[in-house]
Parts: sequence; structure tokens; C-alpha cells
Amino acid sequence: MPLEDLVKKAQATFLHQYGGDPGRKVTLVAAPSRLTLLGGEYTEAVDGFSLLAAGNHSVVVAAQRRGDKAAFIHSLTYDEKIKASLATLRFDRADGWANYPKGVIYFYERTGRKLEGVQMVVASDMPEGVGLGTSAAITVATAAACNILGTHPLDDATLVKLCQRVESQFLSLKGDHFSPYAVKFAKKDHLVLFDARTFKPEYVSFDSQNYKLVTVDSGVRKKEREEEFKKRLDLFAQLLTEIRKYVPKVVSLRDVGGEAYETARKNIDIIQRKRLDHVVYENQRVKRAKDLLAKGDYEGFGKLLSESHDSLADKLKVTCQEVDILTRVARGQPGCLGSRMMGVGWGGSLVCLVRAAETPAFVDRVRGEYKKQVNISPQIYVNEPQEGAREVEAVVSTLAPS
Repeated sequence: MPLEDLVKKAQATFLHQYGGDPGRKVTLVAAPSRLTLLGGEYTEAVDGFSLLAAGNHSVVVAAQRRGDKAAFIHSLTYDEKIKASLATLRFDRADGWANYPKGVIYFYERTGRKLEGVQMVVASDMPEGVGLGTSAAITVATAAACNILGTHPLDDATLVKLCQRVESQFLSLKGDHFSPYAVKFAKKDHLVLFDARTFKPEYVSFDSQNYKLVTVDSGVRKKEREEEFKKRLDLFAQLLTEIRKYVPKVVSLRDVGGEAYETARKNIDIIQRKRLDHVVYENQRVKRAKDLLAKGDYEGFGKLLSESHDSLADKLKVTCQEVDILTRVARGQPGCLGSRMMGVGWGGSLVCLVRAAETPAFVDRVRGEYKKQVNISPQIYVNEPQEGAREVEAVVSTLAPS
């Protein structure tokens, strides 16, 4: 859906739901989907690097201050409404999706930046469950709206960290920082580098006219994915202790590299060494990707995406049969320069670097061939790097219809 249409839908619903008050501005914020090109969950776990972009889907929040310490939240996606008191905000499983904006308001209020009350509509055209960061887009859009409506706005890095706390503390999920970071710091026609220590963005231009980032959902999510993901993270913690026997000054696995690592790795069990190799060399790949793109070497960048995916498959062992088939199908098409799995693994989506002129044929062929081989019709989306979360202009009258 074009962003302008989504904005119009959110604002029109807001006016219908709450009425138009010319004395109170309706704030509109758009936040994009998130694409993980390199790094992600596993490199963040070792304080490392990721290469990210914003995709073509969006969440739009229409919001307005209230003066009664109440929060009214209406989701267009689920056609559901909830009401809560700012004084007693808490997680409630029955509220489902609404716990994300509730969690943002909860933490925002506790920074001392008072809202007094808020009413909002949340609209989205994001496909759910395909790894495009829907929850990050909701939390960042809500937080950005609170920043506009509240007092003394949070800086961008603090806002990103607040959004991570919503998932990790309010909803008691794993959560990550790179997803809300990508949603907030993304830049049109650029990729953004995430450093888990500094939260300071670095950008590299992306030629959106000649290349597209195509996401393809495998349609599978293996039941063991969360358990296996946790095992990998636990192993990284153990390996840090092991590495310190040989490289004592290492703070995290992000700091491992060079000759010292090559010496230390020879003393590590071969299976564990493979797991460790992935995050060590993946951090290096993020830096190489920035250099390749700065030179306009898209062939080299595509090969780097595939190298990263192959490391996830062969060293970290986090793919599955369907993803392996989808990878072969995607890479076998003309115009595909490389592909990589997004997410923790055991299912999920690929992101593919495809020449723009061959993208329509790529989409048709991948859809047909994957369906033929595994009997799943994949969801496929063509993306160009978009702008991060920002306030957008109203497209309908701010007054309610008479």
C-alpha cells in the first residue's frame, strides 16, 4: 500500500474514532519494515556489527495528547481497541498486540517525560510473521509519536534502547537492538551499519535504481528455533571464557580477530570452532560490505551475502531443508547476485540482491519453482531502502466530518 494511503487511512480512522479537536494537533508518524543484510541476532549477541536497511512496508501511528492519564489505542490491523490507565500500565496477555505501544508508554513515562494521556490509531501494511520487524516498527513509531507529544524528547539512541526494553522487559521476550535501530536510523537509498557498542550510524549509498532487495519467505518456522537459538547464544558465552585463556584482554567475541584468534582457534573443539568462526568472520564481512558498496561493487556485495548465508548454514547450522531449497532456487535465477537468510534460522525469509531489470522475472520464477519443489507459495516483496521513522504530513482535514 502506498504510504500516503496508509497515512490517510490512519488519520481518517483517528478522526472517526476520537473526533477532531482543532486545538490539539494529530501527530502522524511512519516507521518502515526492517531488512537484515548481514549480522543480526548472532553478531549483536557478541557486541558486534550488522548491515541493515528499511523496507517498503510501514506502520503509521496517529496520536494526540489527552489530559486524563488514560491511553486509548486502536489497531486497524486487528480492529481492536483497548483502554488503560497510565498510572497502572502493565503487561496483559489478553491485550495481545497492544502490549507493544503500552510498553512504550510505560517506559516513556518513567523517563520523566510526561504525556498526561494519549489516544492513538495504529495502521500497518506489514505482512506478519515473515521477519520484517513489525514489532520494532510499532514500538519505534509509538516512541517517536511520544517524543513529539511529550516533553524533553529522547535522543535517537535512547529511543532505540527504550524500544528494546519493551520486548525484553515489558513483554519478557528476547528482543534485540538492531531492529528498532534500523527502523529509526534508516536512510532512503542507503544501508546503515549498526555497532552494538556505539549506536552511532554509518551509512553507505545503495543504487536503488539498478538493484533491488527482494525478500522471500520460506513459509516455515521450525518448532525448535527458539531453543536452538538459545543454545547458540549460551555457547558464545562459554567460548568467550575459552578464548580468554589465549587472548586475555578480549572483552567480547566482537574483539576477537587477527593472528591472536588464528592461534587460539586451533585449541578449540572443531564443532565449537565453526560456531565461533561465524560471528568472528561475520563481523569482518560487515566491514568488507561497506567498502565494496562504497566502490559500487554489487557483484562483490552479492557474493558476500551468499558467503554469510553459507556460513550460517555450514558453520552455525541454523538453516533447514526448505530454506536450503529456497536458497538454491533463488540463486539459480538470472539477475540474482546473492542471497542470505534473515532471522535466527530454522525457517524464515531470505533477502536477495537482484538486478532491477530482472526482478519481475525473478519473482515469478522463484514463486513457481519453490511451489513446485515444496508445495508452498512464498510471500515475496521487492524493496528499495527507505527512510527511517519520521513525522509525516496529514493528508485529510484535521477537523472531523460534520
